Amino acid sequence: MRYLLILFLIVAPFCWSQQSTDPLILQADTLDLGQRPILLNEVIVGANNLTAYELVLAAKKVMESSAQHKDQELTYFLRHSELNEVDLNLDLKESTIEQISNDFIHQITQSIPKQSSLHTEALYRLIQQDSLGKSARLLRGFQLEEESSKIDAENVAEFFLEKIEESLSKGNYFKVKSGIFGGKIEEDDIVLDDLRPIKDSLVGDSIDIAKSHQVASAAGYQRLNEFNRYQPYDSDPVVGVFEKPKRFDFQIVDYKYYKEQWVHVIAFKEKSKAQFYGELWINEKDNALIQFKFINTRPIKSIKLLGFEYSEPRAQGQFLYKKFDDGSYRHYFGRLELDTKVNVNRPLSFIEKKKAFIGGRKVNRVDIDISFGLNQIEEYTYILSKNSTLEIDTKSLSVLEKLDSYPTDYWENSEFSIAPSEAMKNFKKAIKK
Repeated sequence: MRYLLILFLIVAPFCWSQQSTDPLILQADTLDLGQRPILLNEVIVGANNLTAYELVLAAKKVMESSAQHKDQELTYFLRHSELNEVDLNLDLKESTIEQISNDFIHQITQSIPKQSSLHTEALYRLIQQDSLGKSARLLRGFQLEEESSKIDAENVAEFFLEKIEESLSKGNYFKVKSGIFGGKIEEDDIVLDDLRPIKDSLVGDSIDIAKSHQVASAAGYQRLNEFNRYQPYDSDPVVGVFEKPKRFDFQIVDYKYYKEQWVHVIAFKEKSKAQFYGELWINEKDNALIQFKFINTRPIKSIKLLGFEYSEPRAQGQFLYKKFDDGSYRHYFGRLELDTKVNVNRPLSFIEKKKAFIGGRKVNRVDIDISFGLNQIEEYTYILSKNSTLEIDTKSLSVLEKLDSYPTDYWENSEFSIAPSEAMKNFKKAIKK
């Protein structure tokens, strides 16, 4: 009986813990506890033993060396859209000029569009030389603006110009005040001809076409500079992962095969401000930067002072890099989105005074409370050409042109074969009756 009890105590725990659906066979020499599959995760072992921080420093060295290549010409496509929402309210408090009434102020308010948009799709040639610096030349493209977004305020502007001319001819001057701030405006401070719009008859002149081409090239270069400020290896980058890496926390979060190369995926975030976070993709072979993604968690800039507010609440971007024939790495594709907000809530006074009296004697006065708000969204798309010497026929396409509709096959025969944006595709010029 004692031996049976001992045998029961030995066998019983196996019976109670058995989870297999197979019956327990006591007569067999072995005890069947069932079968369970064992899952093995893929394990990848790389030859690089650098830490996340060391990889970032190595990538910085490679990219800065690539950026030092001078005396080069790059051809690139730039798409830029600017979308604006405007909220304007003018409250007339006092006016000694009969024509400046509440109806006149309402006319001014209505002349400012509540929404506006400007779209550019263009091909540029960027020239970078040690002796001359950088410059951009427009090859071909369009800049399209909705007719409904144009400010129809020529009559209002002409009224103010006539009033200014009339006052200056009498030897009077103006004082402009906004809260505790003020300034004096005299005849020498105003060039009235510069304030009047250029007549349409001058548009066809060859000098104006050349000037228009220069302006379009300068605008493209300015937008490219704004775009490049978000490159980590820029001279003064917005996201300083390379310039000030100690301000960031870095962590290797993945190691993957991407575009026929092994890359380390490094996540980053700022330590104190917690303003930016994102990813750096660094290749295994020579530690070059392959991809850079970021987004902010708090406004880049935020200013509030005496009724004026300015902020840049959102900056989000993605840039792709690759190795070119000269051995350097450059970004060949980029996407950037920026938001800007401006608010102004201030009183504004225009006071006309006579010079003939010591300290001046008030002639007319207009007091207005201004409430102005602007929400702006900018979108950039950048594509670098493989062929830096790409030739474009610019006989009839040397300036940005305004058309009745956008030709959807405009880029079809170029190297890029880029489909137009939805805004461009749906663009129609308003027909005036």
